[in-house]
Amino acid sequence: MTDTKTFPPPKGHRPYFFDDPAIDQLHAALLAVTQELSVARERIDTLERVLEQSGHLKRTAIETYRADGAADLERAEQRASLVARVLKPFVDYRENLFNRKRGGHG
Repeated sequence: MTDTKTFPPPKGHRPYFFDDPAIDQLHAALLAVTQELSVARERIDTLERVLEQSGHLKRTAIETYRADGAADLERAEQRASLVARVLKPFVDYRENLFNRKRGGHG
């Protein structure tokens, strides 16, 4: 599995751009997905180019590849991690609402 860096949460309040907080949450999720997709596409492109230039890969090998059980498991873990990151703004928003209703600070 790849090493992922974690960063501390930013200090202060997250800026809001829309009148409806739900739209802000969707906006944050969309930006997270876009960032993840951009990084993934760039890495895939780099890998394909390096492998093709080195003569170690034919593009048809990518199209016909079938993952084994270990690869499927690792991919499932990566997918779950991605979903958690994408949904984090929604989870944080709900937790803040719950804390406010309980009288906590959030």
